[in-house]
Amino acid sequence: METALWALPGIGQTKATKLIARKRPRLYPIWDSVVSQVLGTERSHLNPVREALRADDGALHRRLLSLREEAGLPEEISVLRVFDVIAWMDGKNRGLKERSDLGR
Repeated sequence: METALWALPGIGQTKATKLIARKRPRLYPIWDSVVSQVLGTERSHLNPVREALRADDGALHRRLLSLREEAGLPEEISVLRVFDVIAWMDGKNRGLKERSDLGR
């Protein structure tokens, strides 16, 4: 689905993942160049993110649920969105720069 969106004019990897994530907020992580640099994923990070959330009997997933609760966010905000925001903020705080959609 993501690569099919890339074929549309003006849609690169970041916009494609944002569109999919909007429809499937509990299933699809957002990719952008800052998050990619933080996670060490280059083009796609769907499977690495899923694996990280499942690792250690779901320890990261539980931690993100806890952070969501501590922040007073509603349950409608998915764990993936919490993850996306934390990864992006970490990258920005470390001074990582956004790149265009790698030429797409």
